[in-house]
Amino acid sequence: MGGHGGLNILPQKRWNVYNYENREKVRKDEEAAAKEEQLKREQVRKRDAEFRLEQLRAARGLAPLNKPVSSEPAAAATEPEEAVEPEPKSGHINLFEGIKIFDPIKSSGKEETAEKDGFKRKKLKKEEAAPKVVAPEDEKYRLGYGIAGKGVKLPWYLERRNADVEE
Repeated sequence: MGGHGGLNILPQKRWNVYNYENREKVRKDEEAAAKEEQLKREQVRKRDAEFRLEQLRAARGLAPLNKPVSSEPAAAATEPEEAVEPEPKSGHINLFEGIKIFDPIKSSGKEETAEKDGFKRKKLKKEEAAPKVVAPEDEKYRLGYGIAGKGVKLPWYLERRNADVEE
């Protein structure tokens, strides 16, 4: 018996993952995929930057940058563009604008005052409620239980000795 006890035909297979040609093919494919991914990321970043710039220009009330359209420059020049003025907005940004379920619900003034009165009543009830009496068996579940001075005897090494014991 020689060697490893069997036929070694793996180097002859086309699908051998340890073959130099196959490893080079995988490396080239990975490089191409990385380049493509990088190009996509750059394009997305450029589009995002342009969009943010347009948003900032619109917020400042400046005219948007006109990009030259290479496909139909004559048609773009003949048609007048309408100047769209952005709506003056406050500092509040509504992320759910346009979604019906998140639109604020308009109610009459009577209902709002009734709700406010209800909240005031609840608050008054809470304030009027007397503190609950804690039974001795429930005392151990209160905050600060086990701290010396809260009904717990000091450990022997912290107790003051009596004058009789010292003598």
